[in-house]
Amino acid sequence: MKISPRHLIWVNLVLLALIAYWSASTVSTAIAAKLTPSPDVHLSPPPPPLAKEPRRPVSYYAAIHTRDIFNSTKPEAEKPPEPPKPTECKLKLWGVVVHDDGSSYCVIEDLTTHRQDLYRIGDQAPGCGAVKSVEWDRVILDRDGRDEILDLAQPQGGPPHPNPSVASTIPSGRGRDVGGGAAPAGSQGTGNPHIQQLGENQYAVDRSEVDAALDNMSQLFTQIRAVPHFEGGKSTGFRLFAIRQNSIFDQLGLKNGDIIQSINGSEINDPSQALALFQQLRNERELNVNLLRNKDQQNLKISIN
Repeated sequence: MKISPRHLIWVNLVLLALIAYWSASTVSTAIAAKLTPSPDVHLSPPPPPLAKEPRRPVSYYAAIHTRDIFNSTKPEAEKPPEPPKPTECKLKLWGVVVHDDGSSYCVIEDLTTHRQDLYRIGDQAPGCGAVKSVEWDRVILDRDGRDEILDLAQPQGGPPHPNPSVASTIPSGRGRDVGGGAAPAGSQGTGNPHIQQLGENQYAVDRSEVDAALDNMSQLFTQIRAVPHFEGGKSTGFRLFAIRQNSIFDQLGLKNGDIIQSINGSEINDPSQALALFQQLRNERELNVNLLRNKDQQNLKISIN
């Protein structure tokens, strides 16, 4: 595109005007800078150095930990679990057997049906949760996630014959006695008109005497102790010890160290079998007890009239 001479003149005039304006502004700024006096500058003295604080104990900074600025919303402190309360279930604890290997068990009576059964840890008690633990004088029941205590029943009334009073427990396993000590067994002379010795290892006992003993199982279990007897790793019966003098067991000729192997042909190698035999005594008229005494096999015959 070709620019006409007329337009070219106007372009040159505009450029000259801009150059003249820039030159005048530059000269004006330079002259103003020369004529304007320099400002007075007053410098403040530096502040004194900060004093170094002494070393403080750790307790001085405890407030920082207490406030916990990085976790202002703290969780609520956990409440300690409530101690177990006595159960309101209609149950009665007659005895306990405590083992260190977790195989403890107990004898509980359902007061509604008056039935006594053997319960191990984890078994369901009648209408009252599961057996959580077996202790020396009580059982802890797990009832809907709450722990409840079933205390050991105390003997009620006096024993049929004079006996020292002790805690109410049944035999402990593996040789550990649950409860107080016991006096050694006495002689075989019964001294009881309800129990008669007919001959060597032969006895006759009144039905009323058996019923009276079974009606007070708590007292009965304090008159003797027993632990499982093992041969070759297998239970072959129960060894008796701590038989109380003048107890019904003593008057029927049982001695410390006797190993009860069977009664009326039924082997006794499990606690539940022994408990079942106790329940059947009310209906039996004769008991044939096979036992081992001083490594000699003997038979004890008891007639119940």
